[in-house]
Amino acid sequence: MDWKTWSPFQSEKVRQICAHMTSAEKTATTLRGALYGFWTAATFAIPIGIITAQFLFAGRNAVVIVGAAILIAIHSACIPLWQQAQRRFLCNTSWAREQGFDPDQLKLFGSRRNSAPQ
Repeated sequence: MDWKTWSPFQSEKVRQICAHMTSAEKTATTLRGALYGFWTAATFAIPIGIITAQFLFAGRNAVVIVGAAILIAIHSACIPLWQQAQRRFLCNTSWAREQGFDPDQLKLFGSRRNSAPQ
C-alpha cells in the first residue's frame, strides 16, 4: 500500500487498483488529488470561513453570505460528477482495464475501516 494512493475509506477494489498503479498513474492520481483539494478550498472551506467571519466579526453582508452559499451549493452539486470522473480514471488504469472493471459498477468507498499504509 502506498501513502500516495491510500485513503481511509476506499473500497477493496479501489485499493487493488491503487496497488497496481504504474508510476505515471500514481503521479496523475497525486495531481488529481491536489486539484480536488484546491477546488474544495475554493468552493467549500473558504466560503465556510467567509460565512463564519461574517457572522462573528463583520456586519453580516448578505451579498457576501449569499455568494459564499452559492459556491458551497456548486461544490455540493459537483460531488457526483467528481466521483464519476474518479471512477472513470481508476477504471482506465492499465491493471483495471486488464481486469475489466466498469466505472458504473465501481464503488469508491468501502464499508469497513482500512488500516493505515505500512
